[in-house]
Amino acid sequence: MGASSMTGFGRAELNLPGVRLSVEIASVNQKNLQVSIYGPDVWSGLEAVASAWIRARLQRGKVTARVTQATPTAITDKLWDAEATKRSFKELEHLAQSIGVSCVPPSLDLVLKLAEARRGNQAVLPDFAVVEAQVRLAFDGALSAILKMRAEEGRALSIDLQRRIAAIEKMVLEMMDAERLGPVRHRDVLLRRLKEAGLSIDVADDRVLKELALFADRSDITEEIVRLKSHVSQFKAELETPNCGRKLDFLVQELLREVNTIGSKASEILTTKLVLEVKTEIERIREQVQNLE
Repeated sequence: MGASSMTGFGRAELNLPGVRLSVEIASVNQKNLQVSIYGPDVWSGLEAVASAWIRARLQRGKVTARVTQATPTAITDKLWDAEATKRSFKELEHLAQSIGVSCVPPSLDLVLKLAEARRGNQAVLPDFAVVEAQVRLAFDGALSAILKMRAEEGRALSIDLQRRIAAIEKMVLEMMDAERLGPVRHRDVLLRRLKEAGLSIDVADDRVLKELALFADRSDITEEIVRLKSHVSQFKAELETPNCGRKLDFLVQELLREVNTIGSKASEILTTKLVLEVKTEIERIREQVQNLE
């Protein structure tokens, strides 16, 4: 199991006596885990236990879970409101008279329609403690769906990140090659300028050697390259592990730190150009890493 995205959606249904409920869980990017539960008011115990179920399976992201009523699966006597139905008929009778329509005794079909209209979609829910196990099964189903979606997106993000980190590896090697020729180029430029100034100094002159040594020390990027390679290696390894978002975010910062140092030391135009390209890739990687759990 590798990297996983923080974006996903899962849905499951729960059949209870007289009503069918829908459990929907959605998650988006966020640095830490934030869980919000919305459910029937009569289920006061839902929020605490449902939050625990979610926290046991998700590590990061802004997660919103909603328990809403789907189509009722059955009709129970508790749902009928006789008084409300009588009022509806009286209102209908008054309306008919006001527009000059004869009001005949209501048919059973009319009574049923009036009763359904008054009943609406409200259902009497069983006590939460009685159906908690069933509710958890529905949450587990929705969580499994969201985890599957997050894993699929995580794989797609990993492919993109691997491609970008490989490009950075290649450019790091090009930096090494470019800077390796820096002292030689600097020596040639120094001697040419001295010659143009009418000064004849041998390359073995102590002053020339000291200048070259100082230049080589100032432009040496060996340590930064070693650390860059180490960070890249760790990044590639972390991509194969779950819940890697936080560590990858840290490694991105370290990659950028080393590249900035190389940029400040660079003596070659090619190295400067490569530094800019690497920083661009790192920023793109940073954006993608923000999506990982």
